[in-house]
Amino acid sequence: MNAAMRRATHWLLIASMSAALILTAPAHARPPHAEVLPPGFKAEVIVGGLEWPTTFAFAPDGRIFIAEKAGRVKIWKDGITYAQPLLDITDEVNNFVDRGLIGMALDPNFAENGWIYLFYTWDAPGEEKDSDGPRRGRLVRYTVEGDVADPESAFVLLDDHWSYTQNHSVGTLKFDRQGYLWASMGEGALSADPGQLALKAQAIDNLQGKIIRIDPRTGEGVPGNPFFDPQNPKSARSRVWAYGFRNPFRFALHPETQLPYVGDVGWNTYESLMIATPGANFGWPCVEGPVDVPRFQRDPVCQGVNAKTSTPKAHTYHHNNQNASVTAGDFNTGDHFPAEMKGNFFWGDYSTQKLWRTVLDAQGRFKETLVFAENMGEPVDIQFGPDGALWYLSIFSRGLVRITYEGNPLRPLATITETKPKLGPSVRILSPHDGDTFLGGQFIRLRGAAREAVRTQWRVTRHEADQTRVVLESEGLTAVLPMPSDLSDEGYLEATFTATDAEGRSAKKRIRLYPMPSDGYIRSWWLNGSYPWRALEDDVLPNSEARYIATPSDKRAWAIHTPSRNVDLKRYLSPSYRSVAYAFVWIVVPEERKGLLGMNSDDGIAAWLNGELIWRNKVSRYMPDDTRDIDLPPITLKKGYNALLVKVDNNDGEWRFKARVLNPDGSIMRDVVVKMTRP
Repeated sequence: MNAAMRRATHWLLIASMSAALILTAPAHARPPHAEVLPPGFKAEVIVGGLEWPTTFAFAPDGRIFIAEKAGRVKIWKDGITYAQPLLDITDEVNNFVDRGLIGMALDPNFAENGWIYLFYTWDAPGEEKDSDGPRRGRLVRYTVEGDVADPESAFVLLDDHWSYTQNHSVGTLKFDRQGYLWASMGEGALSADPGQLALKAQAIDNLQGKIIRIDPRTGEGVPGNPFFDPQNPKSARSRVWAYGFRNPFRFALHPETQLPYVGDVGWNTYESLMIATPGANFGWPCVEGPVDVPRFQRDPVCQGVNAKTSTPKAHTYHHNNQNASVTAGDFNTGDHFPAEMKGNFFWGDYSTQKLWRTVLDAQGRFKETLVFAENMGEPVDIQFGPDGALWYLSIFSRGLVRITYEGNPLRPLATITETKPKLGPSVRILSPHDGDTFLGGQFIRLRGAAREAVRTQWRVTRHEADQTRVVLESEGLTAVLPMPSDLSDEGYLEATFTATDAEGRSAKKRIRLYPMPSDGYIRSWWLNGSYPWRALEDDVLPNSEARYIATPSDKRAWAIHTPSRNVDLKRYLSPSYRSVAYAFVWIVVPEERKGLLGMNSDDGIAAWLNGELIWRNKVSRYMPDDTRDIDLPPITLKKGYNALLVKVDNNDGEWRFKARVLNPDGSIMRDVVVKMTRP
């Protein structure tokens, strides 16, 4: 087990050493016992093969965005998990114990503006990656275009929540009917021994142990918040709605009152569910559940804060010497479930692997709580979908699960027929494809297409080291230029195609084109995967390995260009433990010839050329970062395009490989180029 997995097995909602449940089950595994559901209900795993999934969001066009703790956001739609993530911010997410990417929400006007909000613990520049020590919680808005969020669109709304220890970091994001954004945050203290840090939950001039309500455009508090200061709307107190929480990991907004129904993960004794009225103080650490905490009652901060004076909880339950960790859920407002369950609040417990439903009275108070399901895995996010079903994420054993009722039909997941087009022109680059390589002096023919445009333009810039300069500016849909013969292996050309309409509005597309590297190793690939708990011998591609060809329209494939000759699959794909993945590319040669496929991997590797299996080797070895080829199967290349498919399993190695085309004598075949698509 690698270091990241060892860290992750300690994760999630650790209430105390006695209350935590430490699981190490693989992501594909089923719970140890079959689920127990009411008659007429069934649970179905919709998305498996996830790595520590934490939260999810329904897009109005039927896509589901799923966040993984390390910092990737994946897309699922119509039975397919897309290979390319919506966004990958693993380089800046602190993925340590409780910390990581925990909260996500889509803007109410997502179909028009494409805004997505992510809430995560942040490794700022210069801070050690995925390590202990104080870290800030960060709330950032990104803009989604198509199936990708632009990293450069990041707009920071909040970064002044502190996780002083490895526990109780950031939590949930929710939008209310007014368009305000709510967020929950832990008190940042150590689970097993809270100490003085826990007392920060009692101060409204910081964000530890709070529920806040803010303007999603500015990050400021809003009028109507109980401690709002119009002179300083971005102060902590201006944003605070309720306080005195330990770890309000998940909450939901009541469909009528819009009040947060919060699940606060307890310490040694009690789990709590509470209705967060404005200005409510739920007492932590002076109070846990319905009782005082003697250790903290002696502190001056807790004078006057006790079980009688703090805001009462809506529901508490005792640990009874077992692990417990509450996960607040969602309200059933649809008609898919039986009529007697309409209006119920559904929630769960990560440790006991149970789901409950609470019947509410006319005022929204807890009236009766009933066990709904058992042995359901470890629920970390529970939501009713647009289809009326109950969806939840099981972080270790299942993935994204949907619970349906056979007695009533489901509605569609999509709530709109199509995304509203943005004003202005639209553009496409027809050729070449992002990631294509060219020989020095070889001509590159650029072709674009545009709609609603009166002017189109190509601009090509040369990038090398820290230097950038323009090498071509051309009007029209097409342009031609040579690949510079002196461009180094680290350099590339960036071609930007711009269209402008009659009102001056413009749209752009960009691609990067590369010289064939001097060491011959292929750096551009279509990645397909990964497939957890599969081996090198398993054919898991939809239409078989021998017939596989990656295309831009295949959402299971992702076009990447790696800066290193070693393709580090863990950098791009998850899960990354005991998985197999595929890499595909077209090899283009000017004439038929014999050669060798030079390869190296520290894991099992197999290769197909033009549909024929030419190599399979189950290995576990050291892979040096040099130009050494260990596997050298002979190949015959036909003139023009040759389909190359490489398969790599994770056999206790680092899940890396490299490949290049060699002459029969082992020298580099210098006139080979790589193409991502075939004309």
